Amino acid sequence: MPAKVVYVRNKNKRKESLCLISTDVDLSEAEIIRIYGKRWDIEVFFKVCKSYLNLSKECRAISKDTITAIL
Repeated sequence: MPAKVVYVRNKNKRKESLCLISTDVDLSEAEIIRIYGKRWDIEVFFKVCKSYLNLSKECRAISKDTITAIL
């Protein structure tokens, strides 16, 4: 499977870098980094919500009644 690899260096710690892999080889390096940044913001948001609502990793409920019962 073709993939594009992009390395991003940490500005504060020059020896640290992040490796991003995209299967969409038509995307530019800047676009891959931008998309990853947006995804990371979403992941952090979900983590904060799960923590605030005291939801464990095992909670995969999608119905309102099930979520209410768990809480």
